[in-house]
Amino acid sequence: MINPKICPFCKKENNCMADIPNNNCWCNDIKVPKELILLVPAEYEHKACICKNCILQFKENKDKFIQNLK
Repeated sequence: MINPKICPFCKKENNCMADIPNNNCWCNDIKVPKELILLVPAEYEHKACICKNCILQFKENKDKFIQNLK
């Protein structure tokens, strides 16, 4: 079973609170690159949020982030 609170990349807490009513989660204020979304493993698609740290790492150095996935 997929835990929606765990990032599909680093497997750490994603701190997403988008599912809590009337809560303004950090994830509403950050643009997630489409290229990063495409890297989410199929079993996690639409089931778990990417953490802020992984998003920022990807934006900083996309090639290094992808290399570290291997």
